[in-house]
Amino acid sequence: MAEGGRIGSSKYFGGQNYHKLRKDCEKKKALFVDTLFPPTNYSLFLEEGRHTDIEWKRPAEIADDPHLFVEGAQPNDVTQGILGNCWFVSACSALTHNQKLLEKVIPAPDEQEWSSRRRYAGIFRFCFWRFGRWIEVVIDDLLPTRDGKLLFARSKTTNEFWSALLEKAFAKLYGCYENLVGGRLSDALQDVSGGVAETINTRKYMERDAAAASTTLFDHVKTSFDLGALIVAAIAAKTKEEIEMSLDCGLVKGHAYAVTAVRFIELSKQKESIGAKIGAFFTGHYDREMLIRLQNPWGEKEWNGPWSDGSKEWELVSEAHKRELGITVDEDGEFWMPWNSFVEQFTDISLCQLFNTSHFSHSKRFHEDVHFGEWTTNGSKSGAPNDLAGGCLNFTATCCSNPQFLLEVTTPQNEMYFSLTQKEINEGLKRREPHISIGMHLMRVERNRKYRVHQPMEGAATSDYSNSRSVCLTVRDLAPGRYILMPTTFAPREQTTFLLRGYADFHFKLTPLTKHAPPAGLFSCGTSTTSVTRLQIRKAEYHRRPNDSLDNGLKFYCIIHSDKEKCQTTVKGGSMTPEWNDLFLFHRKDRRQRYSIELWHERFGPDTLIARSELVALMDNECKEVSLPLVPPKCKSAAESVGTISIQMCAYDDPYYI
Repeated sequence: MAEGGRIGSSKYFGGQNYHKLRKDCEKKKALFVDTLFPPTNYSLFLEEGRHTDIEWKRPAEIADDPHLFVEGAQPNDVTQGILGNCWFVSACSALTHNQKLLEKVIPAPDEQEWSSRRRYAGIFRFCFWRFGRWIEVVIDDLLPTRDGKLLFARSKTTNEFWSALLEKAFAKLYGCYENLVGGRLSDALQDVSGGVAETINTRKYMERDAAAASTTLFDHVKTSFDLGALIVAAIAAKTKEEIEMSLDCGLVKGHAYAVTAVRFIELSKQKESIGAKIGAFFTGHYDREMLIRLQNPWGEKEWNGPWSDGSKEWELVSEAHKRELGITVDEDGEFWMPWNSFVEQFTDISLCQLFNTSHFSHSKRFHEDVHFGEWTTNGSKSGAPNDLAGGCLNFTATCCSNPQFLLEVTTPQNEMYFSLTQKEINEGLKRREPHISIGMHLMRVERNRKYRVHQPMEGAATSDYSNSRSVCLTVRDLAPGRYILMPTTFAPREQTTFLLRGYADFHFKLTPLTKHAPPAGLFSCGTSTTSVTRLQIRKAEYHRRPNDSLDNGLKFYCIIHSDKEKCQTTVKGGSMTPEWNDLFLFHRKDRRQRYSIELWHERFGPDTLIARSELVALMDNECKEVSLPLVPPKCKSAAESVGTISIQMCAYDDPYYI
């Protein structure tokens, strides 16, 4: 999926086709009135019986010479009305920074614009991303007003109507205007981008080494913003009374702000010693300040601390740099503030990543894999083989009864993002059912595993669990090997469908695991597997130095043979006592299993087999630590041992046990 979340084709919300409806209006010489979202209390409130003095007016009745856009879309165009939907208005402000996305959300704006070349039909269309595809929402242009003025979102330019019309389409998608009160920032960002949404709790993030965490978070937010991410920040309100409470610093609690810039500011006028200035001239290293710029959807009430409009800190910045940054002292709701103050004041950062998956791009490319799945009990008992609704790791007996996806990591320096989205069952409905709490768990598994895991293994990463539409899991620098990603609900036996998306800076594939063990056809006479053994190759002690080897040139690995199966450990070097701790899994039909383990020396030329050992595993349902003699390849007697190899062996007569 390239930027903008394109999976499949768009669909028409409510079956309404914009082109057909517009053509019909033009034929009848009538303005469009939307019967699915009529200009009545039905579209305003959850309860239709309210008395109201609201009048629905078309843009031409509100302003002279109406337009969809006046000189394009700018972050400070959008102003919040009386509706408590700053989460949506801030997302709109963030959207204006990505022209490509804006044209996806508002398709063919020139075609929809008021024009003397085509009869005006009072009909508009907008697109929103939902569960893997873009949905086209059609609306009429009748807008809620009081005393001839727009009640809800509006542009600062009185004859510009893109924000008010976009808000109406959003309200239709959510069932009514009232449902837009107090929504989730991450949902709005995902609705207008199709990106991977995550919410960062700054307090939790800063619990680590504060200085390092602050810089790391700044780098993450800046890089994401530079790559086109939509970002909104908020200050959480602990009580209802705190919502929209103004703080002494000028910020507002329980309020969302669009991030409109993340920059290093060069302090070229800083008062320094002559020596420092000369050093900076020759090295090119000047002092820099980490700053972030935000937009208040109210269009007023700005930060009044350091680096605010007109503050003395701006005296340290050259006039040319100020012009480049667009510094003004207007009360327009947009302001700069220092990063350290930002992480002190703001509690949440909602960030929607957009990943470039195109082959024809100069920016960093990500590979993508997408799967639709389902949590379902399949009508079976909890923990049964076909139960796929086992809950999270808190429920150890059933947590592996979930959809599982096998992942092969091939490079040690890596960056991966996973997004889990549950289907919105309330689309277009007034009554909103709460979301199920969902999350993801990534575990490292045996290097040769091909079938479902039945007991939790070593955890590599776990997302937060949230009753939100989407959750995100970010992992970096995973050790090469095999992993299983499990999307889960928090509690067992909760059922719904989900969309799983993965992005990585290396080629990868998420392979759904549906089988518990090898099928019967792989074994003689159709006999199915009856046992399973897990071997962990821990370490070896080799007493003979291989020919032509120096200590730092020693590189060893093991090869395990079992029947016709052959597996290899990672390569370890620098010592005569290499440690691997690599895991392998073997399914067999016999209760007695024999393994041949070879120790190899990796060389510049052909690798050399230097020792071997034999292991017999009995299905005694136990785990054992064994130390086996290593003998030269052509020797059979343990008396000729040249070292030992340590192995943990776990053998079970139930192939579904591990």
